[in-house]
Amino acid sequence: MSLWWSLTDHPEFATKPLDQSWDVVIVGGGFSGLWCAHHLNTINPDLKIAVIEQSTVGSGASGRNGGWASALYPINDDKMISHFSAEIIASLHTQLRESIDEIGEFARSQDIDCDFHKGGSLQIARNAAQMSRLRDGLEDGYILLDESQTRAKINMNGAIGAAFTPHCAVINPAALIVGLALSLERRGISIFENTTATFSADNQVIVGDRFIAANAVVRAIEAYHANTREQLPIYSLMVATQPLPDHVFDEIGIANRETFAENAHLVTYAQRTADNRLAIGGRGAPYIWGSRRSDANESLAGMHEQIRVMARRWFPILRDYEFTHAWGGAVAVTRDWAAYVRFDGKYGELGGYAGDGVTLAYLAAAAMADLVTHKETRRTKLPFIQWRSRLWEPEPLRWLGVNAAIKLSEAADTEERVTGRPSILMKLLAPITGQ
Repeated sequence: MSLWWSLTDHPEFATKPLDQSWDVVIVGGGFSGLWCAHHLNTINPDLKIAVIEQSTVGSGASGRNGGWASALYPINDDKMISHFSAEIIASLHTQLRESIDEIGEFARSQDIDCDFHKGGSLQIARNAAQMSRLRDGLEDGYILLDESQTRAKINMNGAIGAAFTPHCAVINPAALIVGLALSLERRGISIFENTTATFSADNQVIVGDRFIAANAVVRAIEAYHANTREQLPIYSLMVATQPLPDHVFDEIGIANRETFAENAHLVTYAQRTADNRLAIGGRGAPYIWGSRRSDANESLAGMHEQIRVMARRWFPILRDYEFTHAWGGAVAVTRDWAAYVRFDGKYGELGGYAGDGVTLAYLAAAAMADLVTHKETRRTKLPFIQWRSRLWEPEPLRWLGVNAAIKLSEAADTEERVTGRPSILMKLLAPITGQ
């Protein structure tokens, strides 16, 4: 169980019978599906909406992620500019930043105690190569901090600088998704948990042996759309400490609960929770043949131990304290790392957030709601609208390439620690990762 679910009660949802016709049926009870229902209801409260979830609301990555409501987008501006205008790219960043505040305002207006706090985010350099990459890749909305400025915010062992943005908040994602689901239920939206839905060849929803009548269908299952070349599941694992005494944070810092990560090639991320824990995550779990999703890959003891070792390397004082929680989840990655929101007038699908889904799912779901209700807005002009990535390579090329990328990322971090220069190995990774 994730730390977030250990701190959050899961209610039961009383629903109407499923054997009726609906205006919109949404398959998937994570952030994508529930935010889609929220935005549809906001546009037209008279819509009859059903959300069908195979397990329980937020049981996937939505209730297990790092709790960053950030303005991050999976691909950078330099890559997008070959397909989209500078105005559209700027609009994407503006709307992601606005979405953070809208999530916070929604939580406040609905009295959802999800520990939302907007303290910004730090990307920290611990060697000269990481600092060089930070400096060269600094994007709009970030400022570069020198060593003393960085240590004033976070006293990470070896830190020599950082990039800081104010555009990030921390949340307990499980508490947010429960509050969102309860809000939807109060507004008359039906949530069906522990209900398996499949899709027919023409994208109609089937539950058991029955077709569910709907004017529009939205598939919002993100990484659970597995066993396909359209996207693949990449696993992030997390650990959390016991609640830490105040004097530990007097030493570590992050007094404003800034999220933080090391600017390594192998992804890391962390936050200070409202009850004074450190919740820290990282990637590096192996990809499974055939793009299969596996619960076992979300609880690899060796990976969890690597993250604990990393945390103690960052903050040696943690050697005196216990790590009480360990969990994981899968995120969906397309071949070009691009998110997508597609709707053909009857059937829609959204996802491909590559780990940036807390805020991006909110914005993507709002765009999907616009498409379903035939509204043309600034959201329906964003880069992910009707985007279709090329397919991942067939096996065994996919298995070899993705797992090689994971190992090469780890090796590149070692190379940079030793040489102090940006990794040559990473140049080999570009054709594999699509980044």
